[in-house]
Parts: sequence; C-alpha cells; structure tokens
Amino acid sequence: MPSFMNTLGAVSRQAQWRFRHVFRSADERGRLDVTDAGLIDFSACSEVALQVTPRAPHRGCWGRQEPAPVLAASLVGGSLVVSNPGIVEAVFPAGSLLCLEPGLYDARVFVTIGPETEEIFCEPVEIA
Repeated sequence: MPSFMNTLGAVSRQAQWRFRHVFRSADERGRLDVTDAGLIDFSACSEVALQVTPRAPHRGCWGRQEPAPVLAASLVGGSLVVSNPGIVEAVFPAGSLLCLEPGLYDARVFVTIGPETEEIFCEPVEIA
C-alpha cells in the first residue's frame, strides 16, 4: 500500500471546501525559507489554476491519459485568488462536492508564465 502525507486532510462532501496554501521557496541551503522573503511571488503568472482529479490507485497507474478534473478553479476565471506573495486560495461552496464519490483525489496547482505551464503542487485530499 502506498504511503503519503495527506497535508490537505479530509473534506466533507456536504460542506464548503476552502483550499488555501502558502507557497514558499527554499533558502540557499535548500531548506524551506519560512521568512517573508521565502514567499513565492506569483505576479509574473498570467494564470494560476487548481484542478482536482481522481487519485490513481498506484502512482503512474493511469498510464498516458490523466483523468479529467472533477473540480477546477482559476485566476483568469475569477474562482481562484492569489494574495501576493505566496497565498493561493479557492472556495468550493457547500453542495459542490456532492457529485463526487468519497475517496482520494489529487489537488494540483498549475502556473502559467509566458507560453509555459507547469504543475507546482500535487497533494492528496480525502473527500469524505
């Protein structure tokens, strides 16, 4: 059985879910910089997006085709907020998770700068 750190915890399907994460960089020694200077500046991003997808039973199990997002929020769409520096937040209102099956999902954050989009965060969240 794979192990993981569920840093996002469990979310009730019947409740509001507020995704809020503080993004920090590493210092010159490679350690997490917990000072204000370590907060990541998202001002150069043309898009920041959160996608929630079903979690594969085993890493890499989906093969070449990733599952489609079951929840999404984006800066451009107005459903995600970036509080510079470092904070990304999205709110899914009560009732919006009722259509999801209970289980593990991946919460992924993508940023777009110029023509490139990269995933910068992927953590499991339990929808209960």
